[in-house]
Amino acid sequence: MKAFVTGLLLTTSLSASALAADFTPTTKIDAVTVYMQGADVVRQASVTLVKGEHRVILKDLPANIDAQSIRVEGLPSVAGSLAVVSVDSRNQFTGDATLDAQRKALEDEVQKLMDERVTLDTVVNDANQQRQFLMSLADKQLVPQSTTETLKGVDVTQLAGLLDLVGTRLSSLAKTAQTAQLRQRDIDKAAGELQAKMAELAPGQQYQTEVVINVEASADVTADMRVSYRVNEAGWSPYYDAKLDIGTATEASVVELIQRAEVTQSTGEVWDAVALTLSTARPSGATAAPEINEEEVTLWEPPQPLAEAVQSAAPAPKEEDASLAQAMDGELKASKPKLRNAMVNLQKQAVVEVAGFQANYKIETRVSVDNSGQSKKVRITSATQDAKLEAITVPRLDPAAYLTAKFNVKGSAPQLAGPVNLYLEGTYVGQGYLPLLNPGEEAKLGFGVDDQIKVTRKEVKRLSGEEGLLTSSNVEERGWDITLENLHDVAMDVTMLDRVPFASQKDIEISELPGMTKPTVRDLDKKRGVHAWTQTLEPKAKGEIKVGYRITWPEGMKVGLVD
Repeated sequence: MKAFVTGLLLTTSLSASALAADFTPTTKIDAVTVYMQGADVVRQASVTLVKGEHRVILKDLPANIDAQSIRVEGLPSVAGSLAVVSVDSRNQFTGDATLDAQRKALEDEVQKLMDERVTLDTVVNDANQQRQFLMSLADKQLVPQSTTETLKGVDVTQLAGLLDLVGTRLSSLAKTAQTAQLRQRDIDKAAGELQAKMAELAPGQQYQTEVVINVEASADVTADMRVSYRVNEAGWSPYYDAKLDIGTATEASVVELIQRAEVTQSTGEVWDAVALTLSTARPSGATAAPEINEEEVTLWEPPQPLAEAVQSAAPAPKEEDASLAQAMDGELKASKPKLRNAMVNLQKQAVVEVAGFQANYKIETRVSVDNSGQSKKVRITSATQDAKLEAITVPRLDPAAYLTAKFNVKGSAPQLAGPVNLYLEGTYVGQGYLPLLNPGEEAKLGFGVDDQIKVTRKEVKRLSGEEGLLTSSNVEERGWDITLENLHDVAMDVTMLDRVPFASQKDIEISELPGMTKPTVRDLDKKRGVHAWTQTLEPKAKGEIKVGYRITWPEGMKVGLVD
C-alpha cells in the first residue's frame, strides 16, 4: 500500500489534485453496543490518502447488517481534511482463496491416488494372466491335448524341474498380485480421508456486505475511519448472584447483589477484544405509545331478510318462485337467535407495553465473544446492603420455614428482572427470581429451608351440623393451633401465612371463632382471605397462633370451597 501511494504521488506531482483511486483497507471491530435484542457494531480502519477524490471499499462486513443503519465518520485526527461524500452498500458473494487452494491440492492428491490404483489393476490382471499361462503350459506337458495323441512318458528329472519352475513362478506372481491389492486397499482409505477433508472445505453460499465510501481529501492525510452498523442476531439478558451473610447480635445481616449478563451473538463475525456496552434500550421495539381509536356502541339492526329485499327490488315473483322465497325467509328467521348474541358491535385495540427507562453498562475490560451462539458471561455491577431476615412458613401447604432476606435496591438505574443464584454463607442453595425493581424499592429473596425454625400445625376443632329453632341452617366450624419455635441464638421474625374462606353470596356468612389470633396483615397482596401473622421470637422461645372460622348457610343450599 505504501509503495502504491508513493507511486501515485509521483504521477500526480504535476497536477493540482490526485486521480481518483480505490483503497481496500482491512477493518477491525473496535466497539459493540448490545441491546436486549440486536447490537450496534463499530469497525475501525486506517487508510493513507492523497489530495483528491477516492473510494474506500470495505469488503469484510457481514451480509446480515441493516443497510439503513450504516454510518461512516472520520476520527477527530482527520477533521477538516477529509469529507465523506456518499456511502453505498451491496451484498455479494465472496470466495476464500486459501480454501480454494487447499481444495485444489487435495483434488490433485486424490487424482494421483486414482491413477496409481488404475496402474495396480493392470499389475493384478497381468499376474493373473501369467499364472493361467503357466498352468496351461504345465498341463500340456502331462496331459494329451487331443484324442489322437498318446499319453506322454514322464521323465522324473524333467518333471521335478518343471514343478519347481512353475511353483516358484506362481508363488512370485501371487505375491505380486497380493501386494498390489493391499496397496489398492490403502489407496481407497487414503482417498476417502482426502474426500472427507474436501467436503469440510466445500465452498458455501457466503455473502458479505461491501461498503463503498466516496471521500474527498483536501490534503494528504492518513485517515482513521469508523463505520457502524446494526445487526439483529445478538442480545443480552441479566442474571444475578445474591450472597447472604447472616449477622450476629451486634452485626447486621448483609446481602451482596452482583449483577451479571449473558451476551450471545451469531452474526457471522467474531468480536475479539472489543469495548462492550450493554444497553437496556429496545431499538427493535416500539418507541411511542400506540394510538387509541374511538369505541362506539351502536344500535343493532337485524338485516333485511333476503326474500323481502328481493321483493322490494324486483317485480312480483311468479307462483313457482313463491315457495323458494318462503323457504329462504324461514331459514333466516331460524338463524335470528344466533344473531341476537352479537347485538353490540365493539372495536378493540391491542395493548402495547412501552419501556420508560434505559441504561448503558460499559464493561471496564475488553471482551471477546465468538459467533457460535454460546453465551459470554460478564460482570456489570455489585452492591452490598443491610438485609432484614425473617422466616416465612405456610404450614397448611408445607411444614418447613424458609429463610427470607429483604433489602432495598441500590443504584441509579432500574434492576431488570432475571434469575438469581443464591448463596448462604458461601454455599449455593438454589436459584430464585428478581422482578423489575426501581432504585429504593424493596427486594425479597428466599434462601432455602431454615432448620432452626420448627413449625407444627394441629387441627383442634371440626364441627358440622344444623342449628336453629324456628328455622334451620347448616353450620361448619374449623380451628387449628400453629406452634412456632425459634432454635436460633438470636431473635427471629417468623411470618405464618394462611387463609380463611370468604363468600360473595349474601346468604353465606363467615365469621372468626372467638379467641383466635388477629392477623398482622389481612388480604395479603390483595388476595381475599389470605392473611399473615408475624411474631418476633426470642432465642429458644416458642409462639402460638390460633386460626379458626365459622361458616353458616341456609338449609337446602349446596356450598363448596373453590381454590
